[in-house]
Amino acid sequence: MSAPATTPALEVRGLTKHFGGVYAVDGCSFEAPQGIVTGLIGPNGAGKSTAIDLISGFKLPDSGTVLFKGRALEGLPPHLISRLGLIRTFQSPREWPGLTVLENVVMARWDAGREGFLRGVVGLGRAQRDKSEDELARAREILDEFGLVTLRNERAGNLSGGQKRLVEFARIRMAQPQLVILDEPMGGVNPVLGERMALAIEGFIASGTSVIVVEHNLPFIERVTEHVIVMAQGAVIAEGPFEILRSNQDVIDAYLGEMVKQ
Repeated sequence: MSAPATTPALEVRGLTKHFGGVYAVDGCSFEAPQGIVTGLIGPNGAGKSTAIDLISGFKLPDSGTVLFKGRALEGLPPHLISRLGLIRTFQSPREWPGLTVLENVVMARWDAGREGFLRGVVGLGRAQRDKSEDELARAREILDEFGLVTLRNERAGNLSGGQKRLVEFARIRMAQPQLVILDEPMGGVNPVLGERMALAIEGFIASGTSVIVVEHNLPFIERVTEHVIVMAQGAVIAEGPFEILRSNQDVIDAYLGEMVKQ
C-alpha cells in the first residue's frame, strides 16, 4: 500500500455535539489523508454517525471546525457542501425510485450551467443537447463497469437492496466528488456484491476521489482501507493501519475483544 498523502482530504478539529447532557461527539479531531481510503470505526454509540452528520451539514456542531479543501464547512447546508465536492451516502440507499437506473446515474452529475437533464435533452440549445448526450454515454459506461447495464431501464425502486447500493456507487462515480463518505455500505449486502463494492472503492481512488468508509464489517475495513480512525465515547482513541490497531489495547477494550476474534 502507498503511504498516505501529506495533504489531508478532510480536517476535523475539536468537533463537539451534545444532546442535553449527553455528548455524542466530544472534542473529536482527525485528518483523512488525500488519495487513499480511510476507515472510521468504533462500537455502537461511539459518535461516528453524529460526526458524519456534522461534517456533511445535516447537523450543526456546538463547537469545532471541519475543513475541506481548506474551507470551513460548519454552517453550510448539505447541498452546498456536496457542490463543493464532498458527498456522503446513508445507511440505507437513497435512490430516486420513480426514475430508471440510467436516469438516476445521469442526474447525479450536478451542473450549474443547466436547468435539468430532461430540459437539456428536449430544449432548443444544440450545445446543451450534445452535452446531455455525452453524459448519457458516460452514464452507460459507468453502468457497464458496475454490472448494471442490463438494468438501465428498470425503475430504481424495483431493485434489491444490494443493487440499489451499486446504483448509489455508480452515481458517485458520475458525480466525480473529491471526497465521499460511505456510511456502512456493507449493510445487508451479500459477499459477491461486497467484493464488487470493494473494487468500486478502488475505482474511486483511481479516478481521484478520496474515500472515508464508516463500517462495522471489520474484514471489509481491512480489505479496503489504508488508514483507520477509531472512535469511542465521541472521541478518537487511536488511528493507523488496521493491522497495527489489532494489537492496540485501547481499541481492543473499546470493542470488547471483537477485533481479535475476526
